[in-house]
Order: sequence, then C-alpha cells, then structure tokens
Amino acid sequence: MRGFVLRRLAPHTGVIKQRYFAGESFEELAEHFDCGWGTIRRFLISEDVPLRQEPRKRKLDTFGVEVIEAFRTGTDVSEIAERFSVRPQTVRNFLLDRSALLAPVPDSDVTG
Repeated sequence: MRGFVLRRLAPHTGVIKQRYFAGESFEELAEHFDCGWGTIRRFLISEDVPLRQEPRKRKLDTFGVEVIEAFRTGTDVSEIAERFSVRPQTVRNFLLDRSALLAPVPDSDVTG
C-alpha cells in the first residue's frame, strides 16, 4: 500500500470494509474519510475486497413511476419512449428490469 492517504486509512480497515459491504458507495466512504473516491477504491483493492459493480444510472430511473404507470394504463412503448426522449428498446429494457414487462415468448416456442 503506497501513499500517505492509504496509510492513513489502514487503522480504519475494518470499518471501511463493513460500511462498503453494507452498501455504501466509494463516494460516501470518501466523504466520510476525507479523501477521493478513487483512493477508497484503491484501498479496497489493496485489501483484496471484491468490488461490487455499481449500478448504472439510467435516464429513465428518474421517471420510473411515471414510465411504469404509463405502461400499465396501456400507453404504447413507442409513445413512452417519445415522451421521455429515449428509444423504445430503452423503455422495454427498463420495464423488463423491473419485471413490469415479461419477455415475449418466440412463436416457435409456443405449442398449441
């Protein structure tokens, strides 16, 4: 472990790991320990902590309730996409991720 800040964090290893495993972000930890988020990341890596993948922020996350409500009330995916200035596939992916839309079954898989 190199650098003054990394050495300064060493006495707090247990607390940093515990808070990270509890879900705090690099940014939250960095603010608390008065350093940069990259320093927290490097520190965790130096301690062999498996890093979780931070969820990507999507444009529709801000409007999630509105998107789902519009879909549930029968608004077409293309209309929702136009309303929020995204592609229809983005709306479909958003709805699939939230289990608001079930993935279509290909015709060849349907028996009947």
